[in-house]
Amino acid sequence: MRVVVAHENLDFDALGSMVLAGKLFPGSLLAVVGGLEGPLKEIAPLLEDRLDLVPTSEVPLDRVTEVILVDNARPERIGPFRALVGKVPFLVFDHHPRSPGDVPAVGGRVQEAGATVSLLVPLLRERGLGLTPLEATLAYAGIWEDTGGFSFPSTTPLDLEAAHFLALMGAEIPRVRTWVRAPLGPEARAILQELLKSARVVEVEGFRLLLARAKEEGYVPALAPLAHTLLDLHEADGVLLVLRLGKEALLIARSRARLDVARWLAQVGGGGHPRAAFARVRGERRALNLLLTTLAQHLDPEPTLGEVMTAPVEVLKPTTVREALRVLEERGYGAMPVVVPLPEGGVRVLGIARRRDLKKAERLGLSHHPVEGFLARAVVLPPGTPLSQAEARLKEGGGRVLVGEGYRLLGIFTRTDLYRKRPSPEVPLGERLLLSLPEGAGQVLLALKEAFPQGVYLVGGAVRDALLLRSGPDIDLVLEPGVRVEEVARLLVERFGGSYVLHYAFGTGRVRLPFGLSVDLAESREEVYPYPGALPEVRPAPIAKDLERRDYTVNAMALSLATLELLDPYGGLSDLEARLLRPLHPLSFVEDPSRIVRGARLAARLAFRFAEEALKALPPALLPEVLATASKSRLRDELLLTLEEDTFLEALALLEALSALYPLYRLRLPPKEPFARLKGEGKALVEARLLLLLYFQEDPVERAQALALPRRLREGLALLLRAGRGEADREALEKEPLRSAFLALFPEKEAWLAERSRVLMGRDLLEMGLQPGPKIGEILRRVAEARARGEVRTFEEELALARRLVGDGTLPPPE
Repeated sequence: MRVVVAHENLDFDALGSMVLAGKLFPGSLLAVVGGLEGPLKEIAPLLEDRLDLVPTSEVPLDRVTEVILVDNARPERIGPFRALVGKVPFLVFDHHPRSPGDVPAVGGRVQEAGATVSLLVPLLRERGLGLTPLEATLAYAGIWEDTGGFSFPSTTPLDLEAAHFLALMGAEIPRVRTWVRAPLGPEARAILQELLKSARVVEVEGFRLLLARAKEEGYVPALAPLAHTLLDLHEADGVLLVLRLGKEALLIARSRARLDVARWLAQVGGGGHPRAAFARVRGERRALNLLLTTLAQHLDPEPTLGEVMTAPVEVLKPTTVREALRVLEERGYGAMPVVVPLPEGGVRVLGIARRRDLKKAERLGLSHHPVEGFLARAVVLPPGTPLSQAEARLKEGGGRVLVGEGYRLLGIFTRTDLYRKRPSPEVPLGERLLLSLPEGAGQVLLALKEAFPQGVYLVGGAVRDALLLRSGPDIDLVLEPGVRVEEVARLLVERFGGSYVLHYAFGTGRVRLPFGLSVDLAESREEVYPYPGALPEVRPAPIAKDLERRDYTVNAMALSLATLELLDPYGGLSDLEARLLRPLHPLSFVEDPSRIVRGARLAARLAFRFAEEALKALPPALLPEVLATASKSRLRDELLLTLEEDTFLEALALLEALSALYPLYRLRLPPKEPFARLKGEGKALVEARLLLLLYFQEDPVERAQALALPRRLREGLALLLRAGRGEADREALEKEPLRSAFLALFPEKEAWLAERSRVLMGRDLLEMGLQPGPKIGEILRRVAEARARGEVRTFEEELALARRLVGDGTLPPPE
């Protein structure tokens, strides 16, 4: 059972993210921890009939096989599901920054954005999935609430792109405002009044923090809207609300800039993201003292004028109004300082010549007058002036201030510079790749980086997916000569627990870690194909040769754990950006035609397309003489891997469009409808898909034999074909995956099939008038034996046999 969960007291972003995750992972259970927060409580009655939300108390933890965690990565916020951390795989989708103690995820996407919904929408678009207007409206509300209507500093282009998609999906934008910004209730208004009375501003190093307290003993309304209201009223840079609740206090922090409130509140056990955080504390006074005394330590250094000014600054020497105006218009400036050079060096600033003032002078016929008579006041500040102080002087200087030291004019700072996006320090690609991996994978790689100074590389799909900001529960590592597979496997198990299996003959191994991550290990090698389609001959080689044997350029990249250098010898990064699948060399498909299937699977999953070189390389690889020598087991395995994907039908359709499906497998594209009706998960679901695929072929039995399927599946296919001819064996059809395939083909037969699913129970005998006792057990035993011998096939036959056993006196008397 796969479960989608967020955190206690759901907000719109959490609920919207759960809904989107349910679309991405069909069949998942949406589990609610705790309850709903703020406005969501009011609209819950509108949603309960449209969304299948399940309380955690109704979720059997022992049946949960995977957890999709959204809008949260903290184990302490997921209620009873915390007991599953480290025991089942967790996929985490969260817009909060990583922090120590996060769930060791094996997949998902963790990236700073305004809302978690914005991280899930691109995945929906890749898959071509749509939303109902209600689903789109909920998701839009999540973005709108968490970005403050796209006004908070945490808002990113990703949020705006996601909102645009949701609007196209039918999100009712006017309704969102009434949902998220519902009128304050009486409790919230009372708390706001108390907060306003106690509010005071604490200024530290130019940062204005609003501190406000209130007390509440009953219902606690949503406090986030109150925090933003106070921020606006007091023109503060940050706010800390303290709400006393008996022996505890809730701390709500918001910040516009400079203060990472998540790190600040982490000192008292809180968490969140840089602009919004929350904590629940005992000992309010001690917590507040700690936070206020450490505030300066958590402030980002305030930029100075010297860091943000435009330099060098262009100047005018004393001249006429006409000439000054000509220079301004020629250079496209609104104003320029007028200076007089000094004999000893430097300049004396006379003022600012503004285009609008000079134009007015020109209209008044004063073009030939000296410009000095029409200058605005110049404000000159030293380069070390904090930016907040400079902003306050902009109005005084007519929208600009000069930056100078003594008689040296160093630069200029204008109102326009306030809105210029300053480039953030560029993080090396290798470091960014490592940071984009799920928490669990990141911990594993950092442990290996410490243990092995060289020779260990993250390769293939793990690198590709990390660069795409997506990942799964497996990572592949290649070990150069000198690093042994057994040595790496043993270190990982000693550090994290779990188990490993080694294949000495192939130089490979697999480590299964307790939190659901699988690590595949392989010695670096090169491959030589003796003839087209043959299994390759391998021998040890350095990493460059290992990458040479890969299928597509996007899979031929490696990250050195020692140096965090990205190895990209074939241009995989540029193909990744263009979403292209390009084979490494023209004979790639001829050497191994199963690469065509792998490419179709990737293209369907990642919304990629085949490059022109790939399309040209297809026809030779599909020639009968090439396919005659191709590895049948590899082709079969690639087909089964494709059927594991949610996008398997798209992959098969792409193979059909490439004229490859029939040459490779002698298969035709099946209709979609029966596959949409399939139910189940895991291996049984994949086998049911395979049975359905073969059912629609011209010679299903021959295709099953050509694929060398197990006898069990071949016999199941034969039963399914007989059922299609009206020769259904109801008892045989009860077993999975045959049952799922049968009901997908014949949904109208569900009631008929369910009849056999009912067997005689003790309550049926009690309804016949028998008294509780050994006689009931004996009848049930006799009926079960007759069922095993095939003497009774339906519930009605079992009931008739029970009546005969009671009536003919063949049962022994009770003791």
